[in-house]
Amino acid sequence: MPVNKSAFLRYRIIDGCLTNTLHKYPSLHYIIEKIEEQLDVSLSASMFSKDLQQMKATYNAPIKFDKYHKGYYYTEPSFSIKEFPLTHNEIEALDMSTALLQQLKGTRIFQHFENAINKVIEGYRLSDILGQSQTQILQVEEPVRQDSSQWLEIILKAIVDKQCLDITYKSYEGSPKVHRFSGYLLKEYRNRWYVIGHSNLHNTVLILALDRIVTVVFSKSPYHTDASFLPANFFKFSLGITQLHNATAEQVILSFTPKQAKYILSQPLHHSQQILLQNDEELQVSLLLYLTTELTMSILSYGNAVRVLAPKSLQNSIKNEIKKMAALY
Repeated sequence: MPVNKSAFLRYRIIDGCLTNTLHKYPSLHYIIEKIEEQLDVSLSASMFSKDLQQMKATYNAPIKFDKYHKGYYYTEPSFSIKEFPLTHNEIEALDMSTALLQQLKGTRIFQHFENAINKVIEGYRLSDILGQSQTQILQVEEPVRQDSSQWLEIILKAIVDKQCLDITYKSYEGSPKVHRFSGYLLKEYRNRWYVIGHSNLHNTVLILALDRIVTVVFSKSPYHTDASFLPANFFKFSLGITQLHNATAEQVILSFTPKQAKYILSQPLHHSQQILLQNDEELQVSLLLYLTTELTMSILSYGNAVRVLAPKSLQNSIKNEIKKMAALY
């Protein structure tokens, strides 16, 4: 829920009461009285309770009620939202972005953005708590390239508002083409953004890399709705960003060495991963996937710590790639 200015002022007063060392454990009545006096408003107990919950959600405020003293306090004595480095407008912008993405709740993109926003807030809080830049002791993954960031906002808005776009797109090979595009989903993979939607050029769902987009403008054409498109299922059998039309997912069986096994168990390769065999000699897992180049490259990245048991076609692909690699040396 976005933080409006009046709520922000109430939070500041509540914070002032909780950090006042001359009046510890302020009661509900005391805090409400202070708010009503300073803001010349009437505040109910239920609204006060909602304010406390919102302070916990927005600032991660460690507010607790002490039954013995019958009052509220911060479990972290040094905590104060006044020390929170984000301004009200910045917090409001973050909250508004979350509110916008609520319309996409249930999709992976909502969870990704919600986590990203929380990461920003927590990162700032950590730097303040520690009294030093968080980059000295805390590093998070940063995008290698920024080429696509300029298109994120307009494409996201178009998806939410169900507006058609005219996207000029240049693939790695060929000349630029204009797609009358109805976006359905934004997906980030390995620090690169993609938009999935219907293109009039091929009359089907396409995946466009945002860093290959030349221009984006709102189109006067109607938005194309595809009732068969389900965001949760579109990449169900994909490892990475590749999605094959009219393809059938196959059972992939891999055998990992005991040393590599603990990493595969702690961080599964795919949500379909199932354990077939686990002993002191190997770990066999089953995956239900499309046989794509990304799958081949992923398997090759494990070197001699993995062996493909099935299907035979994937075994052959791996063998051919290994032969080509060996020929380079």
